Amino acid sequence: MSAFELKFETPNGCNRLASLTNMMKGHQMAEKILTRDRLCELLDIDTEKGIFIWKHTMGGKAKKGQQAGNINLQGYLITGIDQKDYLGHRLMWLYVYGALPLLQIDHINRIRHDNRPVNLRLATQKQNSENMYRLKNNTSGYRGVRCENRLKEKPWSATITHNYQTKHLGYYSTAEEAVEARKKAEDLYFTHHV
Repeated sequence: MSAFELKFETPNGCNRLASLTNMMKGHQMAEKILTRDRLCELLDIDTEKGIFIWKHTMGGKAKKGQQAGNINLQGYLITGIDQKDYLGHRLMWLYVYGALPLLQIDHINRIRHDNRPVNLRLATQKQNSENMYRLKNNTSGYRGVRCENRLKEKPWSATITHNYQTKHLGYYSTAEEAVEARKKAEDLYFTHHV
C-alpha cells in the first residue's frame, strides 16, 4: 500500500479522507462568487433609479418584471441570488465596476436603499461611519453635541471620534456654538462627511 492509498479511520469508523474531500467540495461550493455575467443573466439593472428587475420568474417571490429585493430592518435592499443574500449596493457596484468591492460602500446621501451609482463610493469603516446620521438617542438634534444640564453657564458640549478615540471639543453657552465647533472638527478630521 502506497502512502497515497493510506486510509485514516476516525473513532466512529468513517473514512477521514472521504470526509475531508466532501468538506472541500462543500467549501468550494460555498465559495462560489457571483459574477457580473450571472447578475446580468438574472436581472435587468436600472442605474438611473438604482433598482433591479427580475428577467425571469425564479420561484418564490422572484417574478419576471418585478423589482428584486426587499428592504431589511436596517434600511438596506437585500436580494437573494443563488441561495445567497446580497446587499443591493454591492450588486450595483458589481454591475458597474465588474467586481464585488473589498472595502465598504458608503451611501453619500445616507439613504441606505438608494443604490444609484452616483450615490455610492468606496469607504473604509472609519470613512463610512463619518457619514452617519446622528444616533436615535441624541436629544440635541446634532451629531456629537449634547446638553449637560448640570453645567449652568456652558451646558453644551461637543465631541468627535477620530481613529477610535473620542476628542472633547469643549463646553459652550449655546447649541449653535457647539455645532460650529463640531463642524470645524469634522472638516479637520473627516474625509467622507456631508
